[in-house]
Amino acid sequence: MTADPSTLAASGLIAAVLFATAAGLIGFLADPRIGGFRARLLALTDTVDVGDVALLGLAVALLLLTPDPPGGFARRLLLQATAALAAIIAVYAVIRALVIISSEGSAPLLLSQFIATIGVGIAAATIAFYAAKESFLKKEGRI
Repeated sequence: MTADPSTLAASGLIAAVLFATAAGLIGFLADPRIGGFRARLLALTDTVDVGDVALLGLAVALLLLTPDPPGGFARRLLLQATAALAAIIAVYAVIRALVIISSEGSAPLLLSQFIATIGVGIAAATIAFYAAKESFLKKEGRI
């Protein structure tokens, strides 16, 4: 693993996002006391944000733009893990956007939160698509 610092760094970034998505599942299972199911959905999506999407983007860049020495995790597998996590974050963003837009409160504030959440979802979906596409190209040996 130490022979390939890029996969080591990418693995750490992917693990950080994995912990954030797992924390969201724990938050979903917690008793919100007030707010009901809507509060559970917000707790599910509270732990991931644009920073997590940026970490996944960095992981993809590390895996694709650096030399691939022997050792470490298979880059194809790490790209597939990145694609899966980015897809989960995109789904989280859709859930959060729907909850936000159906909430009561200041319309400009809710609109700004909705737009920001949609932006995170688009970025995550883009990374998911690109990482998945590149992981399959690596499998076929074209990269």
